[in-house]
Amino acid sequence: MLLMRRLSFAVLTAVIFPVCLAAQGGRGAGEPPKNLQVLPKESSRQDVLNVMRTFTAGLGVACEYCHAEAPGAATGGGGRGGPPLDFSLDTKDQKKTAREMLKMVNDINGRYLPGMGRTIGDRNRVWCETCHHGLSKPQTLRAALAGAVEAQGADSATALYRDLRTRYYGSAAYDFSERALPIAADELARSNQRPAALSMLKLNLEFYSQSAVTYQSIAQLSLQNGDTTGALDALKKAIALQPNNPQLQQMLQRIGKPLPPQ
Repeated sequence: MLLMRRLSFAVLTAVIFPVCLAAQGGRGAGEPPKNLQVLPKESSRQDVLNVMRTFTAGLGVACEYCHAEAPGAATGGGGRGGPPLDFSLDTKDQKKTAREMLKMVNDINGRYLPGMGRTIGDRNRVWCETCHHGLSKPQTLRAALAGAVEAQGADSATALYRDLRTRYYGSAAYDFSERALPIAADELARSNQRPAALSMLKLNLEFYSQSAVTYQSIAQLSLQNGDTTGALDALKKAIALQPNNPQLQQMLQRIGKPLPPQ
């Protein structure tokens, strides 16, 4: 039953992307699939093509990401002008990883979710794009920024954010919502990277100038740095945007200095 569901889902989730086996002119083109270890061995060529399409869409990669070149093949025989691929080879680690990920997905859909009493239909099964969202190596925005700060400092993280926002805004790859950078900043502050955290918050104001949550985060960070004046200034701006926010009012009371009349 699980094998039938797997194939049914693969057929239903076909999307308009380059097709590995069909686009390449190397070994395996037009032949039945070989060396199937996780997908059912009786899978047809079309079944495998549909699964490959979901990989391409979910991870944003091309065929050669997982598949190795055919030994001794002349350059130029592939559908993209590159060397033909031998899809039966297990040379690349990415292909081995893909098999393990397939096993994990099958366990989630066929074992764990049903074990929780969930009825899993074709529309809501877990699949590659559930986590990858078009990235070969899925990563949260805050993890990417934290890595940039650790490697090269706050300026590097700022440049990375701008680059990612330019390339991926509007997709599900990264979270570019109003609260994303304040969350990243909080994580940086807890890692004793307060200057970098403040840089992330100021960067957020470039895109969300009326963000009360950002000003609140700046106020909290300023207090941690012993900058009461900076905290009050940020808090004043936050309250102006959300005058009835009880958290902001409580924060003001903790500081102990009332704001001047508006």
